[in-house]
Amino acid sequence: MQIKVSLVEDNLPVATELEKWIAGTHGLTCVGAYSSAEEALRLMPQTPSDIALVDLRLPGMSGVELIRRLKISCPNTQCLVLTMYAETDLIFDALKAGACGYLLKRIKPAEIADAIRQVHAGGSVMTPRIARRVLAMLTSQPASKVSLTEDPRLTDREKDVLQCMADGKARKNIVDSLDINSHTLDYVIRCIYRKLHVQSAAAAVSMAVREGIVSPGKPSV
Repeated sequence: MQIKVSLVEDNLPVATELEKWIAGTHGLTCVGAYSSAEEALRLMPQTPSDIALVDLRLPGMSGVELIRRLKISCPNTQCLVLTMYAETDLIFDALKAGACGYLLKRIKPAEIADAIRQVHAGGSVMTPRIARRVLAMLTSQPASKVSLTEDPRLTDREKDVLQCMADGKARKNIVDSLDINSHTLDYVIRCIYRKLHVQSAAAAVSMAVREGIVSPGKPSV
């Protein structure tokens, strides 16, 4: 099965190289390349993709706002940030908007391919530098204003799923390790998102780690 990938990148040479690399990578196919967020919002719904590689510093609308809007217009497309920027505010803004991972452009193409496959399988990925920064930020921040003690309590099953997500397990591995079916897993994840007021696995794990509900997992990339 081919994983359909779209690109949102305003740097033409970078976009061209990414398109060539995806075309030559087994199991991946590029179904669209867009030079701005506005273009992506207009055209991407007509050619749906499984994964969108999104740069954050785009002309006009930002990549963060694009991710937020794509969660509505293309709900089945998972957004994976691929950028050269590692500012903490950008990282958290992207995760809160719904990004399923955060990669820096300096990583090797093979690592990008692995990240795409992991996100497509239901996981969340970050380059080690970003993962360390997120964990450092979580341990230094005070508890979130949206405390889990103020929300309906997470069930043991929801905590188990969250821990699997924090460990970077793919959907199939979560289903197998917890002995549940995929429909149950989808329901549990929806409940987690609703209770934590988040829109992505990465944001859910970040909040759960910050609140001490789960322990930090090892970076997947």
